[in-house]
Amino acid sequence: MKYNVVVATHHKTGTVWMDGVFKKIADDIGVQYLDFRSQYGRLEHRLQEPFILFNYDSDFRDHAHMLERDDVRVLHLIRDPRDVLISAMHYHMKSAESWLHTPVPGYNNVTYQRHLKALPTRLEQYVYEMEHSTAGTLRDMLGWRYGRANCFEARYETLRRDTDLSYWTGIAEFLGFDETEQQSCRKRFWENSLFGGLSRLGNKHVRSGDVSQWKREFDRELAYAFVYRFPRALQALRYERDNRWLFDTPGPEADDLGAALKRLVGLRLESLKDFGRNFSTRRGAIRF
Repeated sequence: MKYNVVVATHHKTGTVWMDGVFKKIADDIGVQYLDFRSQYGRLEHRLQEPFILFNYDSDFRDHAHMLERDDVRVLHLIRDPRDVLISAMHYHMKSAESWLHTPVPGYNNVTYQRHLKALPTRLEQYVYEMEHSTAGTLRDMLGWRYGRANCFEARYETLRRDTDLSYWTGIAEFLGFDETEQQSCRKRFWENSLFGGLSRLGNKHVRSGDVSQWKREFDRELAYAFVYRFPRALQALRYERDNRWLFDTPGPEADDLGAALKRLVGLRLESLKDFGRNFSTRRGAIRF
């Protein structure tokens, strides 16, 4: 291994997937595998030896300077924010993670999961998720410093379709694995991929894993709420050039959405109508 490797993901962007892959690779080639959170207080000492370091939310806090080291290569993984929202909401409805079962201040000490499940419609559940956990995930994705020469910026969607492992092999080469180590990289990636050896059955972290789930899950109301909450996210992350994708979603036109969005997002009715009209009257040139 020519470089030390840092793997940086975000919630619901392939975190468990990459954790499983790189943990096995580290074991195969005989280097220490470090989880950023659990090893946080001991990192200064542990990072003196060859390592693969995994961080599930890409927030390196006081250790951010480590990403600039000459002996470090970074893999940073993102995913379409719309699919992050879908995956997160469904996961948070069922997961046993402790934070989901801790009372939330301001909600009569009801837990995150209980409040989410109690909402009467799927739309309201998605909006709640947008305003809370997924808001933090997208903030971190947008706040990442892109353009580092030592960082491979990867997309979940490309990895998910990489059945011939060509994209993955390019990543392994960039990270500095030699030819023998790349054999382990390919083997472990295949074993831990849904198109390879990993089964969805009994896997609590995998509901679908498919690419572009939003195309069958988003209706017009949810699409409007998403763009109002994250107006530039898709363009900033280069998932969309503009907001014309809204009109590929089923549902009512702008003026029929005011009451629902007022109730869900807590905005003034007139501002929402104006927001909607900007889409409905300028469909040919929707850009913010």
